[in-house]
Amino acid sequence: MSEDTKKILEMISNGTITQEEGEKLIDALYEKDNETKVVKKNSTLRVRITSNEDGKDKATVNVNFPLILAKKITGLMNLVPKSAKEELNEQGIDLNSIDLKELIEMFENGEITEDLVNIDADGEEGKAKVRVYVD
Repeated sequence: MSEDTKKILEMISNGTITQEEGEKLIDALYEKDNETKVVKKNSTLRVRITSNEDGKDKATVNVNFPLILAKKITGLMNLVPKSAKEELNEQGIDLNSIDLKELIEMFENGEITEDLVNIDADGEEGKAKVRVYVD
């Protein structure tokens, strides 16, 4: 239950507003929530890497990974061997603290809209661009 809904219920119980007024306010809240949410159920994680040397594209990587598939395989984290988890833990990486399903839902619900990675690099060998995003 949202904080706004709790406040409205409190106002009803205190007699500040009538039950009918409270219902109208709650209905308006949910209408507003539904209008502002951008649900992207068919989202795809995309990885794009291109390099350019002397004005010519030298390498291109395009990886497309449907989030629906990612959601289905989130349970695979349980298959990581205990020894590997312990080794990662020693490096400060706790796989158990990563909730992939929640992260995927954040993308689907439009809570995360910016690029995860966006790098333009210039080097002696040429230029490279790396972009990781969900659309």
